[in-house]
Parts: sequence; C-alpha cells; structure tokens
Amino acid sequence: MESERKNRWAGFLVGPAIVLIALGAIWKNENRFDYHQAAKKTQPAESVQALPSGQGFSYTGSMDQQLTLAGEYVDAFTGYLEVRRSAEIYAWEKDRDSDDRVTWSQRWMSRLESNSRNSGMTQRLSSRTFTPREYQVGDLTVEGARIELVDDAVTIPPADLQITDAALQPQGDYLYLSKGQSDNLGDERVRYTGIPVPLTATYFGKAEAGRGVADTSQARTGMINALIQDTGVLHHIVAGERETALATMAAHISRLKWIVRAVASVAVIVGFNLLFSAMLGFLYSVPVIGGLARSGSFLLSLAFGLPLILVTMLSGYLYANPLVLAAIAVLIVGGLVALGQRKQKTQKAVYRDLETQYGPKLQTLSMKELEFIELAKLVFSDDHLDPKEEEYLRRWSRKQGWNDTRFSEMLNRAKALGAGGPPSLNATEEQLKNLIRLALADGDLSRSELQTIQHAARRLGFDQRRVARLTQEVQQMAGRNAAQSV
Repeated sequence: MESERKNRWAGFLVGPAIVLIALGAIWKNENRFDYHQAAKKTQPAESVQALPSGQGFSYTGSMDQQLTLAGEYVDAFTGYLEVRRSAEIYAWEKDRDSDDRVTWSQRWMSRLESNSRNSGMTQRLSSRTFTPREYQVGDLTVEGARIELVDDAVTIPPADLQITDAALQPQGDYLYLSKGQSDNLGDERVRYTGIPVPLTATYFGKAEAGRGVADTSQARTGMINALIQDTGVLHHIVAGERETALATMAAHISRLKWIVRAVASVAVIVGFNLLFSAMLGFLYSVPVIGGLARSGSFLLSLAFGLPLILVTMLSGYLYANPLVLAAIAVLIVGGLVALGQRKQKTQKAVYRDLETQYGPKLQTLSMKELEFIELAKLVFSDDHLDPKEEEYLRRWSRKQGWNDTRFSEMLNRAKALGAGGPPSLNATEEQLKNLIRLALADGDLSRSELQTIQHAARRLGFDQRRVARLTQEVQQMAGRNAAQSV
C-alpha cells in the first residue's frame, strides 16, 4: 500500500514535469538557431588575408588527411575530424511497473545503475569525445573549441587501432574488458565512431585575428536547449564546396528537428500517461473525461496530448516565422473582406427580391415580423394550430423580446393572411423560400434562423437535402441578380 501511494505521488510529480519539459522542447525546437540559414548569409572569403575581422564568413580549402588525435586506451586516431568513444557495462537493470511488480534484467548500459544486485561493481571505462586543439582548412586555422560537425560518423574498427591497454580485447566493433564472471556480469566495452577528414571542406564561422573562431552572438544556454542540441553557435566544418556543405547543413537541421519533434511528442504522451494513471480513480466519474478514463489512461493521454503537441508546434513555428504568420493574417483579412463584400451584394439582391414579393408590407413590417408571419402561415396551412406548434411560435417570439400581447397580434395577422384554403405544394415551397430570403436579408444565416427553417421544413415533410437545395437556389438567384446590377 505504501509503495502504491509512492507510485501515485511519483505520477503526480514526474508526469507533469515530463510534459512541461517536452512541450518546452517542442517550442524551442521550432525556434531553434538555424545554422544553415546563418551559414548561407556568410560571405565567402577568397583568401585568409581577406578575412573580414569580427564578421561571419565562409572559406573552402583542402584538409590534411593525416590529422591525428591523441588516444586513450589506444595509441592515436588518424584521419578523423572528431572521434567519440561510447562506453558500456553489462549489469542488472531494475524495473518496477504500475502494479509495483519488480522485474530484473541483464543488459548493456552506459552508466552502472545503483541497485542491490549491482552492489560491489565498478565501471572503469568511460565515454569521451576527442577533438584537436585546431584544424587546418587550406591556409585557414580554425580553433577546435566549440566546433560543430554535421557530417555522418562511421564506426572505427578495432583492427585499425593500436591498443595500449592490454586488458582490452578486440571483438567485432568493440574493445572488451572482461571481469571473468561466468555470466559476463560487470564486463565492459567501448566502441569508437569518427567523422572522416574530407579532401575538401568549407568552414563557416567568425574571423578573429586571421583565424576561424566560434560565432557565439546567438548562443543558447539552459537545460532544454542542451537536450535538443541547440547551441546557437556558428562554427562549422562541413565536407565539400560551399554549396554542397550548405545542402548537408540543411538536411542535418531538418533531420534533427524531426527527431526532436518525434521524441518530445512521445514524451508528452508518456508524461500524461503517468499523470492520468495516478489519478485514474478521480477521473472515473467525471463527465466525458470519465469515459476516456475508463477506456484507459493511454487513450486519455492521446486525447489531451496530441492537440497540445500540435498547438505548441504550430504556434512555435509561426512565432519563429513571422512572415508566414503575416501572410496567413493577410489571407484571412482578405477573405473576410471578400466575404463581407459578397454578403453585402447578396443582402441587397435578397432585399430586392423581398420588395418584389411583399411590396408595401416591407415598409411597414420588420424582417422578424415578416419571418414570423411566413412561419405562422405554414403552421396554418392545414387550418389547424397544434398546441405544440403554438408553443414553438411563442418561444420564437420570446427570443425576439415580444410580450404575449404582441405575440397574439402577430398570430392573428398571420392567420388572416394564411386564410383561403390549403396551399399547393409549390405554394408551401415558395413560403419556405420566403423564410430563407428573410433569414438572408442580413447577408447570413444565423443558427436560430437555420433552426427556424429546419422546423418549418420538417412540418412540410421536407428533408435536409431539399432544404439545402432551396437555400442554394435562393442564394444563386440573389447572386445572379447582384451580378446583373453591377
């Protein structure tokens, strides 16, 4: 019971934390420093003597294929811009599920997990990145500090290395350190990957004292920027001539963005899942949400997480691209203006149709009064006023702010106008068209006006398809009349 309570509180705390960090990563990812665009804006330098001091530039030249990096556990690495050593240890991993069940498994991990079964184990080998103090691109000297590399890395086979630590034995792509246990527990291994030195490379960065140094004018700091690998630094060596290098940078940042989007989106769902799993009992009886909760916390996580992810991603993108936001705003405003103009033309054309239909009545009665009369005339078409229909008309009149006296007066007027025998099918259809025209007199169909039309149509036995056709006919006729009057 105590462990269950701890898991629940862990869900309450850890779940929201994961969601907030992941949403922050999504937002910052859309606003990340675009080193491709920054590199594209640099001016190519023809020679080292022509470097613009303190300004961004690019420079293309050949590179030394024998560039050597000092090694550790091995003698040295030759022919690589950067080498990364990844160390792992084979040990126990402890996992606890939502029901507080513990499972143990043996696997390779980058760091030794602290648990009872790993007690007494130590990890000797460590991960590390090797870079030189400086690079040479043609005649240009580039500082190695804070260098950014975007070309693909390759695995360095142990056979190509001179091993200096006698305890390490090559096997496949790894160097192994055996601890002599029968189940291999505690064994360690390292794997090397490196970015090969290209024949020709292009450097993008800032000039200072005739050297290439990191342009940190837009440097990013903080935990989330570190998580998404957004340094904000332009200090890149990329294989190939300038245009080839720029294409590589564009592909790299696009791939990096999509990786962050995918990983952060999964993290949002996982965070919500932890939270909702912890509070499932509270959500069970909540309307709407309770139904999703009963289907499982994962579905509830999707229902909350996906819209939040999309909104964060879209808002972050628009914030980072104000020109796109401005273009969308212009399109929306232009659409609203065009819609307003069309609405005015339709309104005028419909009003002319109503003048033809009603003549002097249009001057003495308001649109709502005419609408009520047409609606009531349909009700009186069978010379019988059903109590339900009368109640509907009374509710309609109350929405217009009419009192009972006004309602009775308008009902009697409609009854007098509707007398004279049952109307033909064409007459009732024309009456319905009149209702539509009256509703369109202000240029648009409101929700209440549409409900009135649908109520009248149901009474006449018209289905929604027929109502839609009649509405379209009225609008098309108004449109033609408006076009002819221009």
